[in-house]
Amino acid sequence: MASLEHQLEPGDRAKVKLENTEGNPRTPAYIRGKTGVVVSLHGRIANPTDHRGIYPPLYTLLFDVADVFGGDRQDKLYVDLHEDWLDRVVSG
Repeated sequence: MASLEHQLEPGDRAKVKLENTEGNPRTPAYIRGKTGVVVSLHGRIANPTDHRGIYPPLYTLLFDVADVFGGDRQDKLYVDLHEDWLDRVVSG
């Protein structure tokens, strides 16, 4: 079960939102709409540049490069993303 600070935990699958008007604009366009697996939790960090307080929890997600860019590549891609950009993928 996820901690009070994090809504996701390692091993959870999460889809990156296509749009997030309230969220961090640094989320790369190429990863939006893609699904990855949470591999690390980094907690919350202060946001000193725009004075909005504390960022949502930060995660590292693992993606298959073939799923992100197409082709038959076997490489993996790690991307750090804030929780407000992520939706849990429920298996079923």
